[in-house]
Amino acid sequence: MRQNLMVFFFLAVVVAGGLAYPVHGQALSGEEVWRSGTGDRVVGVALSQNGLSGAAITGEKVYFFDRNGTTLWSYPVSRGRSVAISSDGEYLATGGDQFLLFGRNGEVLWRYAPASRIQGVAITADGRTVYAGVGTGLLAFSLGEGRSAANISWSLDTGDPIRSVSIDGEGSSIVTGGDSGDVYFYDGDGRLLWKYKTGSSGIRVAISHDGSTVAAASSQRVIFLLNRHGRLLWKSPADEAVTDVSLSEDGSTLVVADGGIPVFSRDGEVMWRYATGEGIRCVSISPDATHIIADSLEGTVSVFRLQPATGPAGAPSPDAVSTTEPSPSPEQQTSTGQGAELSPAAPAAAGALLAALAWWRRKNQ
Repeated sequence: MRQNLMVFFFLAVVVAGGLAYPVHGQALSGEEVWRSGTGDRVVGVALSQNGLSGAAITGEKVYFFDRNGTTLWSYPVSRGRSVAISSDGEYLATGGDQFLLFGRNGEVLWRYAPASRIQGVAITADGRTVYAGVGTGLLAFSLGEGRSAANISWSLDTGDPIRSVSIDGEGSSIVTGGDSGDVYFYDGDGRLLWKYKTGSSGIRVAISHDGSTVAAASSQRVIFLLNRHGRLLWKSPADEAVTDVSLSEDGSTLVVADGGIPVFSRDGEVMWRYATGEGIRCVSISPDATHIIADSLEGTVSVFRLQPATGPAGAPSPDAVSTTEPSPSPEQQTSTGQGAELSPAAPAAAGALLAALAWWRRKNQ
């Protein structure tokens, strides 16, 4: 009897979890939960891990929002370009003519004035390490307990103007997108592990929170999904020029900005699409894949809630090209280390659990 009860409760927990969060490859529905205006063109957005705090940056100001879209504070910036927020929403970093670090209440904790404009910023989950793409250079800063002083831990010259920077949750894996169209993957000490040539210029990149998956896209209407070793999982043409990409915590959900908001599974299936004439250029998805923040050309910021929809997910993009672990090309400089890849095992696990439930019922009849 005790074993039967354990099986029953285990099944209940799994089913409840499946109802609460989107499942890999499952069709999604989305609804806008709030919208707020900035009065200026937004150039970057970010979400906290739980989706309860959001941020947006324009060329002149950075804004911090609560879960209802209320602007908690704003702060003037000079030629703002990028924004990042720590997982708990306690720290916020911005890039532009200056590198600024804010506390949750809007106080400036630290600032850095580089020789050239910062194009991309990233911050670790605990807010203790921040990264900046400055020209062709990548800088890593370590901050003290009060986050009011920082030292440059390391810096490197990529030789390629950096367009975007993304890190995993711990800062142990760092990805940059170069103006040449190359994707660069570094370890936490700044060592280049591999480089992937997309053949597209002005690449935007993102890495999942667990470091398992890398996404890249360009204004030349191509989307790439790679594993952590630089091997291509799939690529697909986009409907429009892609200006931003973002990945969920485990890499199972990819969202891009191409004027609208298409959401893909790890297999390249379109699970949801927000089609609009608002010209969306910036997106960020929460690690649990339940919320998306996006901009519009009208200077508004919106947050959407995602949840499982009835019915199967859409088919993969008809032009998507899926690959099965190809050998890396000479240009990719792939590391020899092995790492775990995600497997679409959710359907098999669900089938096994249902079989177990049926067995339990027969046993107790």
